[in-house]
Amino acid sequence: MASSSISLTSEVTNLVSVDLSASISVVKTITSISAVVTPARFNSYVFLDLETTGFITPEDPKSRITELSMWAIERQQFLNCNGTRKIPRVTNRLNLCVYPSKQIDPMASIKSKLDNVNLSHQSQFDEDVGNVVMSFLNRLQKPICMVAHYGKKFDFPVLKSEMANVGKEFSEDVFCVDSLPVFRVCQRIARGVPYSYTLENVYERIYNDRPEIMHEAEADVRMLFLAAIATPGPFLDEVANQAIPIANIDKCW
Repeated sequence: MASSSISLTSEVTNLVSVDLSASISVVKTITSISAVVTPARFNSYVFLDLETTGFITPEDPKSRITELSMWAIERQQFLNCNGTRKIPRVTNRLNLCVYPSKQIDPMASIKSKLDNVNLSHQSQFDEDVGNVVMSFLNRLQKPICMVAHYGKKFDFPVLKSEMANVGKEFSEDVFCVDSLPVFRVCQRIARGVPYSYTLENVYERIYNDRPEIMHEAEADVRMLFLAAIATPGPFLDEVANQAIPIANIDKCW
């Protein structure tokens, strides 16, 4: 009888030990996940816009990049804007035109003023272009959050497809966020109100003015950037709430 009690005690002790280890493991996992994204965790923000051969459609999901623009800024530089319309002196910028290796949709050409003729002497999105993008990001303080308007359904899937096509993957400390739902929160427009959240309309509601140039990658990044710095603190807080690892974004082709 005594030996049975000892055996039972031993089994209970082992179960407690297993449960405790599992609990510790879960706590560690939860702690590490919760530490990934908070308003203070992103050290750099990269505002992104692409011009492409056309929309992603079920019939033709292979939208190719014709122009890429990135503006990068450190967190404190962004917060120092204090709602002004002035772009900080310290930013890092990348702008590239790319031959897409496929026919550009006529409507996309009309809007972007890029066509297969004026891009014919530009390089394709090859390994060199992929290396330039990676080198640009690698210079920045990590972790990074990339910001694009309608980015979740367009810019990020297209960019990931192009990068993967040349054998490039983003590191684990690169996150992304779609600025459209971020502005929806920041502008505090009631649900059900029929407001448009195109980037130009977001910009117009802030500055009561239309941007001078649209549908050029660098001009659209500038418009996005200026809209964001109108409320720098709330914008970054909501970015932190909505950001996800860019690894979670599916390629479109």
